[in-house]
Amino acid sequence: MIIMNLRHLLAAAGILVPLVGAMLVPAPVIDVIAPVMACVTFGLVLATWPRSRGLVPLAAIATGSCSLVVTIVSLPAGRPAGEPMPEQALWILLEPPALMVFAYLPVRWSSPRAALGACVPALAIALSVQRYMPQGETAWAMIAGSLLWLLPGLAAGGVGLYQRHREDERRRAIADARREQRLDLASDLHDFVAHDVSEIVARAQAARMVLTAGDPRLDEAFTRIEQAGLRALASMDRTIHILRDPGEAAREPVGGIADLPAVAERFGDGRVEVRLDLGEVAGVPREPGAVAYRVVIEALTNIRRHAPTASEVDIRVGVRGGGLHLTVADDGDDAPGRAHRNHSGLGLPGLTERVESLRGTLTAGPRHPRGWTVDAHIPLEGKHP
Repeated sequence: MIIMNLRHLLAAAGILVPLVGAMLVPAPVIDVIAPVMACVTFGLVLATWPRSRGLVPLAAIATGSCSLVVTIVSLPAGRPAGEPMPEQALWILLEPPALMVFAYLPVRWSSPRAALGACVPALAIALSVQRYMPQGETAWAMIAGSLLWLLPGLAAGGVGLYQRHREDERRRAIADARREQRLDLASDLHDFVAHDVSEIVARAQAARMVLTAGDPRLDEAFTRIEQAGLRALASMDRTIHILRDPGEAAREPVGGIADLPAVAERFGDGRVEVRLDLGEVAGVPREPGAVAYRVVIEALTNIRRHAPTASEVDIRVGVRGGGLHLTVADDGDDAPGRAHRNHSGLGLPGLTERVESLRGTLTAGPRHPRGWTVDAHIPLEGKHP
């Protein structure tokens, strides 16, 4: 809050001081134009920061060009015969610092190509001294004066370049740390979790051979356990691969709408009846279809976790109203865990953000007279990969 107030205070000063000075301190118009433009532009950029970050290169080129034009126009009129007049002192003090800001900002915040715009205000600072050098100065004195006044612009750009380099180093360090965390997590999944799941699969396979003779229901139950374990191992292998090489994540096979019948069949058992109403979805792009698939998976997982009394689940998926619409409804009793929403980026809260990134909506809430409903709508206008 203190930083924000200070920023607004500096922005107001940058705008008001040159405007008030132009009204109270008499000076030739040619001496006022460049300093006023540089200071007012500085104030506007600062007041609207960081939204104005993209305009920084343009502002730097505009203020520097204005100063250069004023310098070029004022020189034929003749330099002062003596030292600068007192009324010129205000503008001599205001213009270079404002131009230094625009020599710094592009180097610090803009792309490498746009950062070249910082050269214009730096050059403008160096040449602006020519307006105030008295007549009779030698060419060497004029060159030396410009070189001396070039130093502030170079210093401002150097500070921006140093800070940019430090920021790049910080980002690389964060990326390296995250990579190490991913590799550690992948190693733990591979060495411990995958081993335990493999043991579950092996025990289920052994139980099928030893315990299920003559009992088809028991055989089916152990078959489901075995298949679920194998699917978990396959998913874990893909997760480990993604953790070790995130660049492959976009190419990993993910479920889509075409996989929903198999999902419904796996979820349904003698206790829960799953009804899937799959409309005309042949033209649905891959990304909305993948998000819809994940919403259904998460909704069914929550039913297992929070609604053990559910006996019926209705899944409806179809295209209507210019978008993909899906509903997952059950008749289970409400549980406190259903309404709990965290902000970890997982589960339905994370999927809500994913749906909203496609300009869609996702809602979840109680169903009358009992049960729970998850409803999602994803627009299909535009292109999706």
